Amino acid sequence: MYPILAHWGGLTFYTYGFVTMTALFLIYSLVVKNHDPNLLNRGHLADISFLVVFSIWFGGGLFLWILAGEFSIEAFKATFNAQKLQQAGTLPISAAFALLLFGYCTWKRLPFARVIDFLMPYFILGYAIQRSFGCFSAGCCYGLPTDVAWGVHFGDTLGNGPEPGLKVHPTQLYMGVAAMLSALWMFSLRNRLREVPGAMTGLGIMTLFGGYFLVSFFRGDLKWKIVYFGYDLSQIFSFGLFVVGLLVWFVSFAYKKRSRY
Repeated sequence: MYPILAHWGGLTFYTYGFVTMTALFLIYSLVVKNHDPNLLNRGHLADISFLVVFSIWFGGGLFLWILAGEFSIEAFKATFNAQKLQQAGTLPISAAFALLLFGYCTWKRLPFARVIDFLMPYFILGYAIQRSFGCFSAGCCYGLPTDVAWGVHFGDTLGNGPEPGLKVHPTQLYMGVAAMLSALWMFSLRNRLREVPGAMTGLGIMTLFGGYFLVSFFRGDLKWKIVYFGYDLSQIFSFGLFVVGLLVWFVSFAYKKRSRY
């Protein structure tokens, strides 16, 4: 596709990075427009936006550094190269942000469950945009070879995609569309789930990682060496998180029901 958006002087603008930053600005604008000032003020939103950006580099970069097994300062610095952002997975970035947000909410004495409930649909919407346009343009997160009519051919992907000319499943679009539908569904349920802390978070985890698990069977870029029962580690983690989301969903409603008595 188009991994490089433009050249300007000695600078190269990568489509993946441009789409990622565009999605972040868009989501931040929507959050500021629709936030509840009784829950989060503008200062909180600015702090949380910093945590999101930090998680993209810290969560993904640290994960890649550990996987590489080269625990040197040079290798550590290399993992934070902006050109390698698309190699960072959803799981480590999500985990890093969840931990940072929990710590921030504890520090600021904010209700963590309500904060993450409010933010969850916006995060999934941003993820949908990033997958559909950023990953698809870069060629990363590509699918297995296929003969289906909607299969796609990628050209030069700067080493991040399949072999040029090989017809593969557009798994970036599969995940992007699934995440978009999930976000729209969650927005439609916002008012109904507002009084059930944790329910929106559970639903978001279920739909995001349930979709990730299903799409992973069509992925051609997963290179995990560790396999259990025929599944690679990313599939096991994503299915495990789907179960966690399901538990959060049921526990949230059970707690709400119990608090009525």
